[in-house]
Amino acid sequence: MHTLGCRANQSDSERLREILLGAGFEEVEFSQPADVRVVNTCTVTSEADRKSAQVVRRGLRLGGQVVATGCAVATRGGLQGGRLPGSVLRLPPAQSEQLLSLIGADNCPNAQLVDQETAQLRTRALLRVQDGCDQFCTFCIVPYVRGRSRSFPIEQLVEEARRLERAGYREVVLTGIHLAVWGRELRLDLSHLLEALLLATSRVRFRLSSIEPDCFPVGLFDLMRRNPERVCPHLHLALQHASDRVLERMHRNYDQAHFSRLVEAFFAIPGACLTSDVLVGFPGEREEDFLILKRYLRERPFFRLHVFPYSPRPGTAAARFPDQVSVEVRNRRRDELLALGERKRLAYLRAQRGCERDVLVEAPGPRQGTMEGLTENYVPVLLRGGPALRGHLLRARLGRVSGQAVQAALVRKEFLPDS
Repeated sequence: MHTLGCRANQSDSERLREILLGAGFEEVEFSQPADVRVVNTCTVTSEADRKSAQVVRRGLRLGGQVVATGCAVATRGGLQGGRLPGSVLRLPPAQSEQLLSLIGADNCPNAQLVDQETAQLRTRALLRVQDGCDQFCTFCIVPYVRGRSRSFPIEQLVEEARRLERAGYREVVLTGIHLAVWGRELRLDLSHLLEALLLATSRVRFRLSSIEPDCFPVGLFDLMRRNPERVCPHLHLALQHASDRVLERMHRNYDQAHFSRLVEAFFAIPGACLTSDVLVGFPGEREEDFLILKRYLRERPFFRLHVFPYSPRPGTAAARFPDQVSVEVRNRRRDELLALGERKRLAYLRAQRGCERDVLVEAPGPRQGTMEGLTENYVPVLLRGGPALRGHLLRARLGRVSGQAVQAALVRKEFLPDS
């Protein structure tokens, strides 16, 4: 299985993985011999669409059935205009339950439930709470692909969170295409859902995936303050730009002042960590707009910046704007912000030295006798220890920066109750 794109796609892939494992399939690396290869595609930009088509063609060369799913399958003109061999099996994302029928395995004799040991190897789970988007940003094709915003019922999500906790997961990430609007049609908001999930579970901690600032439910801040061991104080708040003129052309429905108010409120929470997405070279972005953005990023306490140069996506309003920025200027602005982002990343990690954090241990580290983990405030950590630590929540004191992570020493184990 190969997944491109956002957390929503990752969540879809987890569901497809469960279906295949439950039917008796064994997962192997994408490059290894296989009966079925699933490619979960992305079409948010022309480049993402090109990469998706490239992976599908690679799967065909490697052999076996190739199933293409995801946003590029759901939109007209996706996967480079649909110019792929007819042998590719297409599975629209809304029809994931038809996967076994599509590959001729709906009567598989080896069908079984995913075993507990397999589930426990996955320490962090994605819980999709919402799909679709009503935003219609001028650079984005997603609303045309995923449809209108839809919130999943709170009862369904509570039961799924309980199931994930029983399966041994220690962290659950709430995700959606436009996460902040969950519950709008139910006359609820995301803070109501998170509070219900906290009451229904006892051991897992919750993290928010990428969230939009325009309709951010500020009740989430209160839940973070009141539940420091259960709600991670990390926000990936999608800025995109800091020039009000550019934000208006993007149809982002907020301005710099609104974003700043959210950031100020968020940093009243102990241990707060802020990451964000930034889009440079948008049509009509003048040098003065770029300098407003660069200055804003430099003066705010961001940890990580995901910087993207604008890529025209056919079918979107921005692709038809006449004042396109040259590729050279886009790339130069991207490189400047990537360099700034690296300086801010290092500064944030160095400031964590001496702090005690709760680390979820997830995988073997790059050196023998080490394990990788993630703190509640999104700091990647290297610990001394073996595979027996995997899936445990450990109290650790952070030390010096080592590459992309921070070295840490254990203080105590399992801060959450076992009952």
